[in-house]
Amino acid sequence: MSYKIGSFNMRNIGTTALSEKNERDLQLIANIIRKEEFDVVALQEVLSEGKAFESPDYAKKSILMELGNDWEFEWAAADSNAESSDSRGEGYAFLWNKKRLRLSSISIPGKGERVFYPRMCNLNKKDLIRRPYYARFTPTKTQEGGPWIELRLLCVHTSFGNDDSNARERRDNELDILLTDIYPQISDRRYGDYGNGMPSYTILMGDYNVQLYRSWKEEMRQSQNAQRRLEGKSPIPKPAYLKADKDDIVEAVEWDHKRIKTVQYEPTTLKSIYDNKEDDSMSRGYVHDYDHFSYEEAQFEGVHINAKRIDAVRKYCGDDFEAYHKKVSDHIPIMMELTFEVE
Repeated sequence: MSYKIGSFNMRNIGTTALSEKNERDLQLIANIIRKEEFDVVALQEVLSEGKAFESPDYAKKSILMELGNDWEFEWAAADSNAESSDSRGEGYAFLWNKKRLRLSSISIPGKGERVFYPRMCNLNKKDLIRRPYYARFTPTKTQEGGPWIELRLLCVHTSFGNDDSNARERRDNELDILLTDIYPQISDRRYGDYGNGMPSYTILMGDYNVQLYRSWKEEMRQSQNAQRRLEGKSPIPKPAYLKADKDDIVEAVEWDHKRIKTVQYEPTTLKSIYDNKEDDSMSRGYVHDYDHFSYEEAQFEGVHINAKRIDAVRKYCGDDFEAYHKKVSDHIPIMMELTFEVE
C-alpha cells in the first residue's frame, strides 16, 4: 500500500489571498493538491494563522473549502528565536486527507482516547530561527488490512537571510542540528505509556534553502558564467550545497551513527525573471532545488521510496511561469511516495 507525502512552500500566503484584488488562485492550489493525490502535505510560509486554508469567514472561499470535507488542517506559528527579524508571522501547517490518514492516538483506560495533534518541536529551539512542526499520522485502514505503522513528519524551513557567508554558516548549523540531532531524537522516541506500539517512519521535509550537489550542476554553472562574461554580465554565484557525502548522506555520529539520506535534487524554485520562452529544457524557468525529504536509511529498509518534484507550472498553469508565480507560489510542490508491503 502506498502513501503520498508532499511538501510545499506557499510563498507568504495569508489573508490577502482571500481578497478579491489578490491574484492567488485558491481553487488552482486546491486542484494541484487534489489531482496529485497527496495524502498529507507539509506547508511552509503560511501566514495569518492559516486563514487562506481555513477562513473563519464562510462568505470567502478558502483552500480547505475548495478541497472539501475529506480534508483536515492544522497551523502553528514558526518563529521561536529572538534574533529573527521576520515580522511576517510565518507559520507551518499540515493538510491531510482524512479518508487516508488520521492523527495518531491512543486509548487510555478510564480517560478515553487521546489524540496527538501537531505541535512545534522544542528540541534545540535556541539554535533555530524556526522550529520544526511535528505531526504523527497513522493510516485509516489499519484495521482493514492496511499497514500498521506511524508516520512521523517534521516540517522545516531553514533561515535564508542575505545568503552571505554568515547566513550560509547559520543555515549549515541549522541543518546539522535538524539532521544529526532533532531527527534522531524524534525517530527514536517510544513515548512510554503513551506510545501506540506501531513501527514508526520519520521524515524531515521542507525548504532547506540548500541544493544537493551534482557535478553536472557545477559544470552547467561554469558554462553559463563563461557565456555571461562574454556578454559583460555578472557571474552566477556558487549556490549553497548540503554538507553531505557523495550519496547525499549525513551521519548522526552521536546517535549510533545513523545515516540520514536527503533526496529530491530537481529544481523547485522559480527564476525571478521570466526571460526563457526560447528554452525548452526541463529546467526552464526553475533555478534551485531547495525542497527536499530526509530519512534514515536503516529505518526505511524494505520500503520503496519514490521522491520527485511536481512540475506544476507545466501541468496546471499552461507552462506560464509568471502566471504560476502570481497565482500559486515561487516554489512547486515535491512528493515522496512510500510503498509498504502488507501481509
